[in-house]
Amino acid sequence: MGNNKSKNLSMREAMERGLRPGVILIPVIIFVTLIAIGTVNGEMFISALNSFFVSLMVNGSWFVSLATLAFVLFMVFIMVHPIGNVKLGGKDAKPEYSLWNWFAISLCAGIGTGIVFWGPVEPLRFAVQPQLSAGLESGSREAVIWALSKSYLHWSFAPYATYAIFGVVIAFAYYNLRSSYSVSSGFSPVLGKTTEKKWFKGLVDTLTVFAITGGCAGSLGYGLLQISSGLNTVFGIPATTWTYIAICVFIVVMYNVSSVTGMDRGIRWLSDKNAWAFLIMMVLAFLFGPGQWICNLFAESIGDFLSGFVKSITAVSAFNDAGQAVGSVWHQSSELWPQWWDHYYFVDFLSFGPIVGLFCIKLAKGRTLRQFVVMNWLVPSIFGIIWFAIFGGLALDIQYNFAAYADKIDLQGCASLFDYMQQFGNEAMMLKVIEVIPFASVLKPLILLLIVVSFVTMADSTTSTVALMSIQNNAGVDEAPTLLKIMWGLIMGLAALVFTLTGSIDGIKIIKTIAGFPILIVGVAMIIMFLVYIVKNGRSKTVKDMMNDQ
Repeated sequence: MGNNKSKNLSMREAMERGLRPGVILIPVIIFVTLIAIGTVNGEMFISALNSFFVSLMVNGSWFVSLATLAFVLFMVFIMVHPIGNVKLGGKDAKPEYSLWNWFAISLCAGIGTGIVFWGPVEPLRFAVQPQLSAGLESGSREAVIWALSKSYLHWSFAPYATYAIFGVVIAFAYYNLRSSYSVSSGFSPVLGKTTEKKWFKGLVDTLTVFAITGGCAGSLGYGLLQISSGLNTVFGIPATTWTYIAICVFIVVMYNVSSVTGMDRGIRWLSDKNAWAFLIMMVLAFLFGPGQWICNLFAESIGDFLSGFVKSITAVSAFNDAGQAVGSVWHQSSELWPQWWDHYYFVDFLSFGPIVGLFCIKLAKGRTLRQFVVMNWLVPSIFGIIWFAIFGGLALDIQYNFAAYADKIDLQGCASLFDYMQQFGNEAMMLKVIEVIPFASVLKPLILLLIVVSFVTMADSTTSTVALMSIQNNAGVDEAPTLLKIMWGLIMGLAALVFTLTGSIDGIKIIKTIAGFPILIVGVAMIIMFLVYIVKNGRSKTVKDMMNDQ
Protein backbone atom coordinates (compact mmCIF):
# COMPACT_ATOMS: atom_id res chain seq x y z
CA MET A 1 0.00 0.00 0.00
CA GLY A 2 1.09 3.60 -0.50
CA ASN A 3 4.72 4.13 -1.35
CA ASN A 4 6.02 1.32 0.85
CA LYS A 5 6.33 -2.35 0.18
CA SER A 6 3.20 -4.04 1.48
CA LYS A 7 3.13 -7.11 3.71
CA ASN A 8 1.02 -9.23 6.03
CA LEU A 9 2.09 -9.29 9.66
CA SER A 10 2.46 -12.20 12.02
CA MET A 11 1.60 -11.66 15.68
CA ARG A 12 5.29 -11.71 16.58
CA GLU A 13 6.02 -8.98 14.04
CA ALA A 14 3.09 -6.94 15.36
CA MET A 15 4.46 -7.24 18.89
CA GLU A 16 7.85 -6.08 17.67
CA ARG A 17 6.29 -3.02 16.03
CA GLY A 18 4.28 -2.44 19.19
CA LEU A 19 0.59 -2.75 20.01
CA ARG A 20 -1.50 0.27 21.03
CA PRO A 21 -2.81 -0.62 24.52
CA GLY A 22 -5.06 2.44 24.80
CA VAL A 23 -6.75 1.84 21.46
CA ILE A 24 -7.29 -1.83 22.37
CA LEU A 25 -8.06 -1.77 26.09
CA ILE A 26 -10.26 1.30 26.53
CA PRO A 27 -13.01 0.20 24.07
CA VAL A 28 -12.80 -3.37 25.40
CA ILE A 29 -13.19 -2.24 29.04
CA ILE A 30 -16.10 0.06 28.14
CA PHE A 31 -17.97 -2.67 26.29
CA VAL A 32 -17.35 -5.32 28.93
CA THR A 33 -18.76 -2.89 31.52
CA LEU A 34 -21.78 -2.05 29.38
CA ILE A 35 -22.46 -5.70 28.68
CA ALA A 36 -22.35 -6.46 32.41
CA ILE A 37 -24.70 -3.59 33.30
CA GLY A 38 -27.10 -4.47 30.50
CA THR A 39 -27.17 -8.09 31.66
CA VAL A 40 -27.85 -7.23 35.33
CA ASN A 41 -30.55 -4.59 34.76
CA GLY A 42 -31.32 -4.01 31.11
CA GLU A 43 -34.45 -1.91 31.73
CA MET A 44 -32.70 0.61 33.96
CA PHE A 45 -29.74 0.70 31.60
CA ILE A 46 -31.89 1.51 28.58
CA SER A 47 -33.87 4.13 30.49
CA ALA A 48 -30.72 5.97 31.57
CA LEU A 49 -29.20 5.81 28.11
CA ASN A 50 -32.43 7.00 26.53
CA SER A 51 -32.58 10.07 28.78
CA PHE A 52 -28.99 10.97 27.99
CA PHE A 53 -29.58 10.39 24.27
CA VAL A 54 -32.62 12.71 24.21
CA SER A 55 -30.72 15.47 25.99
CA LEU A 56 -27.73 15.09 23.67
CA MET A 57 -29.77 15.04 20.47
CA VAL A 58 -32.08 17.90 21.42
CA ASN A 59 -29.24 20.23 22.36
CA GLY A 60 -26.89 19.17 19.58
CA SER A 61 -29.21 18.46 16.65
CA TRP A 62 -28.49 21.86 15.05
CA PHE A 63 -24.82 20.94 14.89
CA VAL A 64 -25.58 17.49 13.50
CA SER A 65 -27.70 18.87 10.66
CA LEU A 66 -25.30 21.66 9.68
CA ALA A 67 -22.26 19.39 9.87
CA THR A 68 -23.95 16.75 7.70
CA LEU A 69 -24.80 19.42 5.13
CA ALA A 70 -21.16 20.55 5.23
CA PHE A 71 -20.03 16.98 4.53
CA VAL A 72 -22.24 16.83 1.43
CA LEU A 73 -20.99 20.22 0.20
CA PHE A 74 -17.41 19.05 0.76
CA MET A 75 -18.04 16.12 -1.60
CA VAL A 76 -19.24 18.54 -4.28
CA PHE A 77 -16.19 20.71 -3.68
CA ILE A 78 -13.78 17.80 -4.26
CA MET A 79 -15.57 16.91 -7.50
CA VAL A 80 -15.24 20.42 -9.00
CA HIS A 81 -11.94 21.65 -7.51
CA PRO A 82 -8.56 20.88 -9.16
CA ILE A 83 -7.57 18.98 -5.99
CA GLY A 84 -9.86 16.25 -7.32
CA ASN A 85 -7.22 15.52 -9.98
CA VAL A 86 -4.73 14.27 -7.39
CA LYS A 87 -3.91 10.63 -8.05
CA LEU A 88 -3.64 8.54 -4.90
CA GLY A 89 -0.19 7.03 -4.73
CA GLY A 90 1.40 9.38 -7.26
CA LYS A 91 1.32 9.69 -11.04
CA ASP A 92 2.76 6.20 -11.61
CA ALA A 93 0.31 4.39 -9.29
CA LYS A 94 -1.90 1.80 -10.96
CA PRO A 95 -5.40 0.70 -9.81
CA GLU A 96 -5.45 -2.66 -8.04
CA TYR A 97 -9.19 -3.30 -8.34
CA SER A 98 -11.56 -3.23 -11.29
CA LEU A 99 -14.39 -0.71 -11.28
CA TRP A 100 -16.88 -3.49 -10.54
CA ASN A 101 -14.89 -4.88 -7.59
CA TRP A 102 -14.37 -1.37 -6.29
CA PHE A 103 -18.09 -0.60 -6.48
CA ALA A 104 -19.15 -3.95 -4.97
CA ILE A 105 -16.80 -3.78 -1.99
CA SER A 106 -17.56 -0.12 -1.26
CA LEU A 107 -21.32 -0.75 -1.44
CA CYS A 108 -21.31 -3.81 0.79
CA ALA A 109 -18.86 -2.37 3.33
CA GLY A 110 -21.11 0.69 3.73
CA ILE A 111 -24.87 0.42 4.25
CA GLY A 112 -25.58 -2.92 2.54
CA THR A 113 -27.14 -4.48 5.65
CA GLY A 114 -29.25 -1.39 6.34
CA ILE A 115 -31.00 -1.18 2.98
CA VAL A 116 -32.10 -4.83 3.18
CA PHE A 117 -33.66 -4.21 6.60
CA TRP A 118 -35.22 -0.79 6.01
CA GLY A 119 -36.00 -0.86 2.25
CA PRO A 120 -39.74 -1.58 2.55
CA VAL A 121 -40.07 -0.44 6.17
CA GLU A 122 -39.24 3.27 6.18
CA PRO A 123 -41.39 4.37 3.21
CA LEU A 124 -44.41 2.46 4.56
CA ARG A 125 -44.00 3.62 8.15
CA PHE A 126 -43.48 7.26 7.17
CA ALA A 127 -46.45 7.26 4.78
CA VAL A 128 -48.81 5.85 7.41
CA GLN A 129 -47.34 7.78 10.34
CA PRO A 130 -45.81 10.99 8.93
CA GLN A 131 -44.19 13.61 11.12
CA LEU A 132 -46.97 15.44 12.99
CA SER A 133 -45.67 18.92 12.31
CA ALA A 134 -45.55 18.15 8.57
CA GLY A 135 -49.34 18.43 8.59
CA LEU A 136 -49.84 15.46 6.26
CA GLU A 137 -52.82 13.12 6.18
CA SER A 138 -51.89 9.49 6.70
CA GLY A 139 -51.73 7.63 3.39
CA SER A 140 -52.29 10.73 1.26
CA ARG A 141 -50.37 11.43 -1.95
CA GLU A 142 -48.34 14.07 -0.14
CA ALA A 143 -47.54 11.69 2.72
CA VAL A 144 -46.35 8.98 0.33
CA ILE A 145 -44.07 11.38 -1.58
CA TRP A 146 -42.79 12.79 1.72
CA ALA A 147 -42.12 9.27 3.02
CA LEU A 148 -39.93 8.32 0.07
CA SER A 149 -38.16 11.67 0.13
CA LYS A 150 -37.26 11.12 3.79
CA SER A 151 -36.04 7.60 3.04
CA TYR A 152 -33.74 8.98 0.33
CA LEU A 153 -32.40 11.52 2.83
CA HIS A 154 -31.50 8.76 5.28
CA TRP A 155 -29.89 6.35 2.80
CA SER A 156 -28.11 8.29 0.08
CA PHE A 157 -26.05 11.48 -0.11
CA ALA A 158 -25.93 12.24 3.62
CA PRO A 159 -24.68 8.89 5.00
CA TYR A 160 -22.25 8.24 2.16
CA ALA A 161 -20.80 11.73 2.57
CA THR A 162 -20.14 10.79 6.19
CA TYR A 163 -18.04 7.87 4.98
CA ALA A 164 -16.35 9.60 2.08
CA ILE A 165 -15.12 12.73 3.84
CA PHE A 166 -12.86 10.64 6.04
CA GLY A 167 -11.73 8.56 3.08
CA VAL A 168 -10.80 11.59 0.96
CA VAL A 169 -8.67 13.33 3.58
CA ILE A 170 -7.02 10.20 5.00
CA ALA A 171 -6.34 8.80 1.52
CA PHE A 172 -4.56 12.01 0.52
CA ALA A 173 -2.48 11.96 3.72
CA TYR A 174 -1.70 8.24 3.49
CA TYR A 175 -0.85 7.88 -0.19
CA ASN A 176 0.54 11.31 -1.02
CA LEU A 177 1.95 12.63 2.26
CA ARG A 178 3.18 9.23 3.51
CA SER A 179 1.23 9.34 6.78
CA SER A 180 0.38 6.23 8.78
CA TYR A 181 -2.76 4.14 8.23
CA SER A 182 -5.00 5.61 10.93
CA VAL A 183 -7.86 8.05 11.27
CA SER A 184 -5.65 10.56 13.08
CA SER A 185 -3.53 10.83 9.92
CA GLY A 186 -6.35 12.90 8.45
CA PHE A 187 -4.98 15.85 10.42
CA SER A 188 -1.43 15.55 9.09
CA PRO A 189 -1.86 17.86 6.03
CA VAL A 190 -1.97 20.82 8.44
CA LEU A 191 -0.60 19.57 11.75
CA GLY A 192 2.22 17.52 10.27
CA LYS A 193 4.30 15.84 12.96
CA THR A 194 1.79 16.83 15.63
CA THR A 195 -0.27 13.83 14.56
CA GLU A 196 2.65 11.56 15.42
CA LYS A 197 2.27 12.41 19.12
CA LYS A 198 0.89 9.38 20.92
CA TRP A 199 -1.73 11.25 22.94
CA PHE A 200 -3.31 12.82 19.86
CA LYS A 201 -3.32 9.65 17.76
CA GLY A 202 -4.52 7.65 20.73
CA LEU A 203 -7.44 9.97 21.47
CA VAL A 204 -8.73 10.11 17.88
CA ASP A 205 -8.21 6.43 17.14
CA THR A 206 -9.63 5.23 20.48
CA LEU A 207 -12.83 7.20 19.87
CA THR A 208 -12.99 5.70 16.39
CA VAL A 209 -12.50 2.12 17.55
CA PHE A 210 -15.11 2.53 20.31
CA ALA A 211 -17.63 3.98 17.86
CA ILE A 212 -17.18 1.30 15.21
CA THR A 213 -17.20 -1.55 17.73
CA GLY A 214 -20.58 -0.36 18.98
CA GLY A 215 -21.78 0.29 15.46
CA CYS A 216 -20.88 -3.14 14.21
CA ALA A 217 -22.40 -4.81 17.30
CA GLY A 218 -25.61 -2.81 16.86
CA SER A 219 -25.91 -3.78 13.20
CA LEU A 220 -25.35 -7.44 14.04
CA GLY A 221 -28.11 -7.19 16.63
CA TYR A 222 -30.56 -6.06 13.95
CA GLY A 223 -29.21 -8.82 11.72
CA LEU A 224 -29.93 -11.43 14.40
CA LEU A 225 -33.52 -10.22 14.66
CA GLN A 226 -34.05 -10.26 10.89
CA ILE A 227 -32.41 -13.64 10.30
CA SER A 228 -34.29 -15.30 13.18
CA SER A 229 -37.55 -13.89 11.83
CA GLY A 230 -36.65 -15.21 8.38
CA LEU A 231 -35.81 -18.68 9.70
CA ASN A 232 -39.19 -18.74 11.42
CA THR A 233 -40.99 -17.63 8.26
CA VAL A 234 -39.17 -19.92 5.82
CA PHE A 235 -38.36 -22.99 7.92
CA GLY A 236 -40.62 -22.67 10.97
CA ILE A 237 -37.68 -22.35 13.38
CA PRO A 238 -38.84 -20.36 16.44
CA ALA A 239 -36.89 -17.29 17.56
CA THR A 240 -35.47 -18.50 20.88
CA THR A 241 -32.36 -17.75 22.88
CA TRP A 242 -30.60 -20.73 21.34
CA THR A 243 -31.59 -19.58 17.87
CA TYR A 244 -29.97 -16.19 18.48
CA ILE A 245 -26.86 -17.87 19.87
CA ALA A 246 -26.57 -20.26 16.91
CA ILE A 247 -27.03 -17.46 14.36
CA CYS A 248 -24.51 -15.23 16.12
CA VAL A 249 -21.91 -17.99 16.36
CA PHE A 250 -22.35 -18.83 12.68
CA ILE A 251 -21.98 -15.20 11.55
CA VAL A 252 -18.99 -14.55 13.82
CA VAL A 253 -17.24 -17.65 12.48
CA MET A 254 -18.04 -16.59 8.91
CA TYR A 255 -16.67 -13.06 9.16
CA ASN A 256 -13.62 -14.18 11.11
CA VAL A 257 -12.82 -16.76 8.42
CA SER A 258 -13.37 -14.15 5.72
CA SER A 259 -11.20 -11.62 7.56
CA VAL A 260 -8.39 -14.13 8.02
CA THR A 261 -8.33 -14.95 4.30
CA GLY A 262 -7.57 -11.29 3.54
CA MET A 263 -8.93 -8.64 1.19
CA ASP A 264 -8.29 -10.30 -2.15
CA ARG A 265 -9.86 -13.65 -1.36
CA GLY A 266 -12.43 -12.95 1.36
CA ILE A 267 -13.99 -9.55 0.88
CA ARG A 268 -13.59 -9.41 -2.89
CA TRP A 269 -15.39 -12.75 -3.38
CA LEU A 270 -18.18 -12.00 -0.87
CA SER A 271 -18.87 -8.50 -2.10
CA ASP A 272 -19.00 -9.62 -5.72
CA LYS A 273 -21.70 -12.19 -4.98
CA ASN A 274 -23.51 -9.80 -2.67
CA ALA A 275 -23.67 -6.97 -5.21
CA TRP A 276 -25.04 -9.32 -7.87
CA ALA A 277 -27.70 -10.53 -5.42
CA PHE A 278 -28.71 -6.92 -4.72
CA LEU A 279 -29.09 -6.23 -8.45
CA ILE A 280 -31.06 -9.44 -9.09
CA MET A 281 -33.49 -8.60 -6.28
CA MET A 282 -34.02 -5.08 -7.59
CA VAL A 283 -34.64 -6.24 -11.15
CA LEU A 284 -37.11 -8.95 -10.10
CA ALA A 285 -39.00 -6.60 -7.76
CA PHE A 286 -39.27 -4.02 -10.54
CA LEU A 287 -40.21 -6.40 -13.37
CA PHE A 288 -42.78 -8.42 -11.42
CA GLY A 289 -43.93 -5.61 -9.18
CA PRO A 290 -45.81 -2.40 -10.04
CA GLY A 291 -43.14 -1.10 -12.44
CA GLN A 292 -45.12 1.83 -13.83
CA TRP A 293 -46.20 2.90 -10.33
CA ILE A 294 -42.61 2.70 -9.11
CA CYS A 295 -41.38 4.87 -12.01
CA ASN A 296 -44.07 7.50 -11.48
CA LEU A 297 -43.53 7.50 -7.74
CA PHE A 298 -39.78 7.77 -8.22
CA ALA A 299 -40.13 10.76 -10.57
CA GLU A 300 -42.25 12.70 -8.08
CA SER A 301 -40.35 11.74 -4.96
CA ILE A 302 -36.86 12.37 -6.37
CA GLY A 303 -37.99 15.85 -7.44
CA ASP A 304 -39.34 16.53 -3.97
CA PHE A 305 -36.14 15.18 -2.39
CA LEU A 306 -33.72 17.19 -4.51
CA SER A 307 -35.69 20.44 -4.43
CA GLY A 308 -36.07 20.32 -0.66
CA PHE A 309 -32.74 18.70 0.23
CA VAL A 310 -31.24 21.60 2.21
CA LYS A 311 -34.52 22.33 3.98
CA SER A 312 -34.94 18.67 4.92
CA ILE A 313 -31.40 18.11 6.14
CA THR A 314 -31.52 21.20 8.39
CA ALA A 315 -34.94 20.54 9.98
CA VAL A 316 -34.48 20.37 13.77
CA SER A 317 -37.98 21.02 15.21
CA ALA A 318 -37.19 24.39 16.78
CA PHE A 319 -40.94 24.71 17.32
CA ASN A 320 -43.31 22.07 18.68
CA ASP A 321 -46.56 20.99 17.06
CA ALA A 322 -48.43 23.82 18.75
CA GLY A 323 -46.09 26.32 17.12
CA GLN A 324 -44.42 27.18 20.41
CA ALA A 325 -40.69 27.89 20.54
CA VAL A 326 -39.02 25.02 22.34
CA GLY A 327 -36.21 27.08 23.84
CA SER A 328 -33.62 25.48 26.09
CA VAL A 329 -36.11 23.17 27.81
CA TRP A 330 -37.58 20.30 25.84
CA HIS A 331 -41.15 19.69 26.93
CA GLN A 332 -42.72 16.24 26.85
CA SER A 333 -45.33 17.49 24.37
CA SER A 334 -42.67 18.51 21.86
CA GLU A 335 -42.02 16.39 18.81
CA LEU A 336 -38.73 14.50 18.53
CA TRP A 337 -39.19 13.29 14.97
CA PRO A 338 -36.05 14.80 13.37
CA GLN A 339 -33.97 13.73 16.35
CA TRP A 340 -35.25 10.15 16.39
CA TRP A 341 -35.01 9.70 12.64
CA ASP A 342 -32.94 12.19 10.62
CA HIS A 343 -30.29 13.08 13.16
CA TYR A 344 -30.24 9.63 14.68
CA TYR A 345 -29.21 8.27 11.28
CA PHE A 346 -26.65 10.98 10.63
CA VAL A 347 -24.86 10.38 13.93
CA ASP A 348 -25.40 6.63 13.67
CA PHE A 349 -23.54 6.54 10.35
CA LEU A 350 -20.78 8.66 11.86
CA SER A 351 -19.92 5.78 14.18
CA PHE A 352 -18.97 3.87 11.01
CA GLY A 353 -17.64 6.86 9.08
CA PRO A 354 -13.93 6.87 9.95
CA ILE A 355 -13.49 3.10 9.70
CA VAL A 356 -15.45 2.75 6.45
CA GLY A 357 -13.52 5.70 5.02
CA LEU A 358 -10.25 4.19 6.20
CA PHE A 359 -11.16 0.83 4.70
CA CYS A 360 -12.23 2.35 1.37
CA ILE A 361 -8.84 3.97 0.81
CA LYS A 362 -7.31 0.48 0.56
CA LEU A 363 -9.29 0.08 -2.68
CA ALA A 364 -8.42 3.45 -4.18
CA LYS A 365 -4.72 3.34 -5.00
CA GLY A 366 -4.14 4.60 -8.54
CA ARG A 367 -7.46 6.50 -8.61
CA THR A 368 -7.95 10.25 -8.30
CA LEU A 369 -9.72 11.94 -5.40
CA ARG A 370 -12.54 12.83 -7.79
CA GLN A 371 -12.93 9.19 -8.79
CA PHE A 372 -12.90 8.26 -5.11
CA VAL A 373 -15.81 10.63 -4.44
CA VAL A 374 -17.77 9.35 -7.44
CA MET A 375 -17.35 5.69 -6.47
CA ASN A 376 -17.74 6.06 -2.71
CA TRP A 377 -20.34 8.83 -2.56
CA LEU A 378 -22.23 9.49 -5.79
CA VAL A 379 -22.69 5.97 -7.19
CA PRO A 380 -23.77 4.21 -3.97
CA SER A 381 -26.06 7.13 -3.12
CA ILE A 382 -27.86 6.71 -6.43
CA PHE A 383 -28.03 2.97 -5.80
CA GLY A 384 -29.63 3.58 -2.38
CA ILE A 385 -32.25 5.90 -3.87
CA ILE A 386 -33.20 3.36 -6.55
CA TRP A 387 -33.36 0.55 -3.97
CA PHE A 388 -35.78 2.48 -1.74
CA ALA A 389 -37.86 3.61 -4.71
CA ILE A 390 -38.33 -0.01 -5.80
CA PHE A 391 -38.90 -1.77 -2.48
CA GLY A 392 -40.60 1.23 -0.88
CA GLY A 393 -42.87 1.55 -3.91
CA LEU A 394 -43.69 -2.16 -3.77
CA ALA A 395 -44.56 -2.01 -0.06
CA LEU A 396 -46.71 1.09 -0.53
CA ASP A 397 -48.60 -0.49 -3.44
CA ILE A 398 -49.34 -3.56 -1.32
CA GLN A 399 -50.58 -1.28 1.47
CA TYR A 400 -52.89 0.87 -0.65
CA ASN A 401 -53.81 -1.51 -3.46
CA PHE A 402 -54.08 -4.76 -1.53
CA ALA A 403 -56.90 -6.17 -3.65
CA ALA A 404 -54.40 -6.74 -6.46
CA TYR A 405 -52.21 -8.84 -4.16
CA ALA A 406 -54.76 -10.67 -2.01
CA ASP A 407 -54.09 -14.02 -3.73
CA LYS A 408 -50.28 -13.60 -3.56
CA ILE A 409 -49.53 -12.55 0.00
CA ASP A 410 -50.72 -13.89 3.36
CA LEU A 411 -50.91 -11.20 6.03
CA GLN A 412 -51.87 -13.79 8.65
CA GLY A 413 -55.13 -12.11 9.61
CA CYS A 414 -53.79 -8.53 9.64
CA ALA A 415 -55.92 -5.84 8.02
CA SER A 416 -53.03 -4.28 6.09
CA LEU A 417 -49.30 -4.57 5.46
CA PHE A 418 -48.68 -1.84 8.03
CA ASP A 419 -50.65 -3.78 10.65
CA TYR A 420 -48.58 -6.85 9.78
CA MET A 421 -45.41 -4.84 10.36
CA GLN A 422 -46.74 -3.60 13.68
CA GLN A 423 -47.52 -7.14 14.83
CA PHE A 424 -44.50 -9.07 13.51
CA GLY A 425 -41.84 -6.36 13.55
CA ASN A 426 -39.75 -4.47 11.03
CA GLU A 427 -37.48 -7.49 10.60
CA ALA A 428 -40.30 -9.50 8.97
CA MET A 429 -41.09 -6.98 6.24
CA MET A 430 -38.63 -7.74 3.44
CA LEU A 431 -39.51 -11.43 3.43
CA LYS A 432 -43.21 -10.59 3.41
CA VAL A 433 -43.22 -8.13 0.48
CA ILE A 434 -41.14 -10.58 -1.57
CA GLU A 435 -44.09 -12.98 -1.49
CA VAL A 436 -45.79 -11.01 -4.29
CA ILE A 437 -42.88 -11.73 -6.66
CA PRO A 438 -42.59 -14.99 -8.62
CA PHE A 439 -39.95 -17.41 -7.31
CA ALA A 440 -40.58 -16.15 -3.75
CA SER A 441 -39.76 -19.60 -2.38
CA VAL A 442 -36.28 -19.24 -3.92
CA LEU A 443 -35.88 -15.56 -3.08
CA LYS A 444 -36.60 -15.92 0.63
CA PRO A 445 -33.59 -18.15 1.34
CA LEU A 446 -31.57 -15.86 -0.97
CA ILE A 447 -32.56 -12.85 1.15
CA LEU A 448 -31.50 -14.63 4.32
CA LEU A 449 -28.19 -15.44 2.69
CA LEU A 450 -27.93 -11.84 1.46
CA ILE A 451 -28.39 -10.52 5.01
CA VAL A 452 -25.71 -12.87 6.32
CA VAL A 453 -23.25 -12.06 3.53
CA SER A 454 -23.93 -8.31 3.84
CA PHE A 455 -23.06 -8.35 7.47
CA VAL A 456 -20.11 -10.68 7.00
CA THR A 457 -18.69 -8.28 4.40
CA MET A 458 -19.16 -5.25 6.65
CA ALA A 459 -17.80 -7.02 9.75
CA ASP A 460 -14.90 -8.43 7.74
CA SER A 461 -13.81 -4.96 6.64
CA THR A 462 -14.35 -3.61 10.15
CA THR A 463 -12.32 -6.24 12.00
CA SER A 464 -9.50 -6.04 9.44
CA THR A 465 -9.28 -2.25 9.74
CA VAL A 466 -9.62 -2.06 13.53
CA ALA A 467 -6.99 -4.79 13.95
CA LEU A 468 -4.58 -2.85 11.75
CA MET A 469 -5.21 0.33 13.76
CA SER A 470 -4.26 -1.60 16.90
CA ILE A 471 -0.63 -1.75 15.74
CA GLN A 472 2.03 0.93 16.05
CA ASN A 473 3.88 1.86 12.87
CA ASN A 474 1.52 0.10 10.48
CA ALA A 475 2.69 1.91 7.32
CA GLY A 476 3.19 -0.55 4.48
CA VAL A 477 1.12 -3.29 6.15
CA ASP A 478 -1.76 -4.85 4.23
CA GLU A 479 -3.13 -7.28 6.81
CA ALA A 480 -3.01 -7.39 10.62
CA PRO A 481 -2.30 -10.66 12.48
CA THR A 482 -5.04 -13.26 12.54
CA LEU A 483 -5.22 -13.22 16.35
CA LEU A 484 -6.02 -9.50 16.46
CA LYS A 485 -8.74 -9.88 13.83
CA ILE A 486 -10.35 -12.76 15.72
CA MET A 487 -10.20 -10.85 19.02
CA TRP A 488 -12.10 -7.86 17.61
CA GLY A 489 -14.54 -10.13 15.80
CA LEU A 490 -15.38 -11.95 19.04
CA ILE A 491 -15.86 -8.70 20.97
CA MET A 492 -18.34 -7.37 18.40
CA GLY A 493 -20.22 -10.67 18.25
CA LEU A 494 -20.44 -11.03 22.04
CA ALA A 495 -21.67 -7.46 22.49
CA ALA A 496 -24.38 -7.94 19.88
CA LEU A 497 -25.52 -11.26 21.35
CA VAL A 498 -25.72 -10.08 24.96
CA PHE A 499 -27.62 -6.90 24.14
CA THR A 500 -30.02 -8.76 21.88
CA LEU A 501 -30.73 -11.45 24.49
CA THR A 502 -31.30 -8.87 27.23
CA GLY A 503 -33.65 -6.85 25.05
CA SER A 504 -31.17 -4.01 25.05
CA ILE A 505 -30.30 -3.74 21.37
CA ASP A 506 -31.73 -0.21 21.46
CA GLY A 507 -29.17 0.51 24.13
CA ILE A 508 -26.23 -0.50 21.98
CA LYS A 509 -27.65 1.59 19.13
CA ILE A 510 -27.93 4.58 21.44
CA ILE A 511 -24.37 4.00 22.65
CA LYS A 512 -23.25 3.96 19.04
CA THR A 513 -25.07 7.21 18.42
CA ILE A 514 -23.54 8.82 21.50
CA ALA A 515 -20.11 7.68 20.31
CA GLY A 516 -20.83 9.28 16.95
CA PHE A 517 -20.92 12.80 18.44
CA PRO A 518 -17.17 13.09 19.08
CA ILE A 519 -16.61 11.56 15.62
CA LEU A 520 -18.79 14.38 14.26
CA ILE A 521 -16.38 16.90 15.76
CA VAL A 522 -13.42 14.96 14.34
CA GLY A 523 -14.99 15.02 10.86
CA VAL A 524 -15.72 18.75 10.92
CA ALA A 525 -12.21 19.55 12.17
CA MET A 526 -10.69 17.29 9.52
CA ILE A 527 -12.37 18.94 6.53
CA ILE A 528 -11.69 22.45 7.88
CA MET A 529 -7.98 21.61 8.17
CA PHE A 530 -7.94 20.04 4.72
CA LEU A 531 -9.48 23.19 3.24
CA VAL A 532 -6.89 25.28 5.11
CA TYR A 533 -4.18 23.07 3.61
CA ILE A 534 -5.53 23.60 0.09
CA VAL A 535 -5.72 27.38 0.55
CA LYS A 536 -2.20 27.60 2.01
CA ASN A 537 -0.53 25.15 -0.35
CA GLY A 538 -2.68 25.24 -3.48
CA ARG A 539 -0.09 27.28 -5.37
CA SER A 540 2.96 25.41 -4.13
CA LYS A 541 4.89 23.41 -6.72
CA THR A 542 4.40 20.13 -4.85
CA VAL A 543 0.61 20.39 -4.62
CA LYS A 544 0.29 21.72 -8.19
CA ASP A 545 2.32 18.76 -9.42
CA MET A 546 -0.03 16.38 -7.57
CA MET A 547 -3.05 18.08 -9.13
CA ASN A 548 -1.55 17.68 -12.60
CA ASP A 549 -0.47 14.05 -12.16
CA GLN A 550 -3.48 12.53 -13.91
